[in-house]
Amino acid sequence: MIILSRRFHCAAGAAAIIAVLLLAGQAVSSARVQGSFAQSQEILSNPDRGFYIQVSTGQPGKITEAAEEVRVILLTYDIEDYAREEDIPKEKINELRDALLMAKKEHLGIVFRAAYGFHKEVREPKELKTIRRHIKQICNELNDYAEEILVVQAGMLGEYGEWHSSRFLDDSEDESRENRVYVLRQWEKYLDPGILVAVRRPKFVREAWEEGVLSGRLGVHNDALLSTQSDMGTYDDPDMDREAELAWMRDHLAGQYNGGEMPTQGPLNEPQNADREFSMLHLSYLNAKYNRTVIESWSRQWFQGMSAKQYLENRLGYRLYISELSANMFISSERLSSAGLDLELSLTNSGYAQLPGKYKLFLSVDNGIMRTYQPVQLPALNQIVNGQTVTAQVTVKVPQEFCEEMGPITIGIKIAPAQGAFEKTCVLLANTGVNRQDGINGFMQLSPALGSSYRTSIQIAKN
Repeated sequence: MIILSRRFHCAAGAAAIIAVLLLAGQAVSSARVQGSFAQSQEILSNPDRGFYIQVSTGQPGKITEAAEEVRVILLTYDIEDYAREEDIPKEKINELRDALLMAKKEHLGIVFRAAYGFHKEVREPKELKTIRRHIKQICNELNDYAEEILVVQAGMLGEYGEWHSSRFLDDSEDESRENRVYVLRQWEKYLDPGILVAVRRPKFVREAWEEGVLSGRLGVHNDALLSTQSDMGTYDDPDMDREAELAWMRDHLAGQYNGGEMPTQGPLNEPQNADREFSMLHLSYLNAKYNRTVIESWSRQWFQGMSAKQYLENRLGYRLYISELSANMFISSERLSSAGLDLELSLTNSGYAQLPGKYKLFLSVDNGIMRTYQPVQLPALNQIVNGQTVTAQVTVKVPQEFCEEMGPITIGIKIAPAQGAFEKTCVLLANTGVNRQDGINGFMQLSPALGSSYRTSIQIAKN
């Protein structure tokens, strides 16, 4: 580990001058400790992103098994047996409720899809009003787990709930569009407004937005990623080719929760193109099991200094790291507790997708006995993506009682839904040298120096 402790803007003999000033009790404001840092190559088990495993609500034990491998599941709810019934029966609703609770206990992010059968030639309701009643019942359960649900795939129509081969999509295009928008209106009406929704094709997003339905809440799940030139009909708008569709999603869907799976191996899923398209799709989740052939081929290929699998996996969803850091090199204990330590911190997101909006930034101050948190208002942290950086200028005030023993003080970052969030729900930074404890990324230490003063050192290693 490299400890950065000096970067002076003064002539020879500065150390002696600083010592004299400190002994006189004066602040040395011109001396700064600072550094630039690259991200590590470490695979991080961060929440709400990465490879996912598909699990049925009828297999609660599989949820626990999945939690040993991934942080995201596709929770599928098969209601084919009740397609011709007015309501989903209580025991089937209880099955959904129990599965949601189990996923919450395992700290798994939930991608949800309901369908009238996860196979070909499914048995659907005779009327759309039945679908409406079922969506209302489902939302009554989903809304209680709004924090855990990353996105609801619209489902309900067709084989596997993928909006094809459906009795409601076999008529004219105008009637099919009307039926698709009808289903989305039901999700909008009954689903918690904080929960995002995803559809199978970007064209479906555009047609819903044109009707003013789920504006700002619709993303895409592409279950034919990197397969054919149209991704098996995913890009079927006659006015837009593949590149135009990708560019549209890059520009319009950055704030959504997008993902999918890869059905076939071919030239489109070579690492360089996968990286390019995933960045345009703002991809957060990718099926870990459906096409192992592609993923295994990535494991055997070298890309950007590591295996292609590791490189691509690392960038699914968000991936944050400290890229720049600057602070006072010396500070008196009196100033530390009154005016505070001036800190400039830059965070970079090298991931394909934005950090979900529920995550907030806190700075922690810890002297080994006590700990306190300081919230930092930095909304841009949830907006950067694909290598973009945001910088915060913060003054960290340390409570006076922390300084009374003149012991070392650690400053860290906690990115979590709340400052008291459980460790597994916190975000790990992709830096080498951070001391991770209780969900906190410790990056800076204040050590007793001359008199009643502290000397600042950065704990992050230069990669």
